[in-house]
Amino acid sequence: MTITAMLLFGSHARGDEDVYSDTDLLLISQDDQPRHIQKGHLSTSIYPVDDLLKRAENGDLFVCHIVREAKAIYDPLDQLALLQAHFLLRASYEQEIQNASDLGWFIIDYGHDSNRTSLLNRRIAWCVRTVLIARSAEQKKPVFSADELSAFARSDDVLKLIKNKDTDRVDAGAMKMLHEFLIEFGKDKFQRGPIGYGAYLKRFSDTSNTVALAFTRAEGDAAVADY
Repeated sequence: MTITAMLLFGSHARGDEDVYSDTDLLLISQDDQPRHIQKGHLSTSIYPVDDLLKRAENGDLFVCHIVREAKAIYDPLDQLALLQAHFLLRASYEQEIQNASDLGWFIIDYGHDSNRTSLLNRRIAWCVRTVLIARSAEQKKPVFSADELSAFARSDDVLKLIKNKDTDRVDAGAMKMLHEFLIEFGKDKFQRGPIGYGAYLKRFSDTSNTVALAFTRAEGDAAVADY
């Protein structure tokens, strides 16, 4: 694999990291397909530059994160500046908000039986962060840190739900806080009345909700292992 740039982003780039924070790296490579590798607190995203440029022109929220706050560790071709020059915010991030809301409602309906508390907490935080980053981006002022997102939402509960991603404990109030958050900032459930597990899976597949699909697969794997 040929690496053409290494960029640091997230809390370590902002300077607001704590002992639980991941070190987030973006490697720009000549590989054909994007991929992600998580090893402990090292989170590495690998993308080809052509893919990143297309995402930049489409206002992709991940690339928004990069162009707004990444710092170059190794970038001889000045590819960070190239992405910044090509990035355009979209007027609407409705699909991102809908996907995060769908997963949030699924967690409320079925997360009580989760076999993987740590993963559950991380996915709750992902739902909250995605919705609020998208909402702030629609206002042309995207923010990313937990403190900024909490201030944007004017909610201490937001800070609790995001910070809880670093624990493996069950927070008795998390589901109630998530429910109230989705009512205020997210999208309604995609259908009225009780929604079956299978209906959620079909929804995730139909909407290419890759994060939600990966979460349900991980939950299934954990259930098999526990059995």
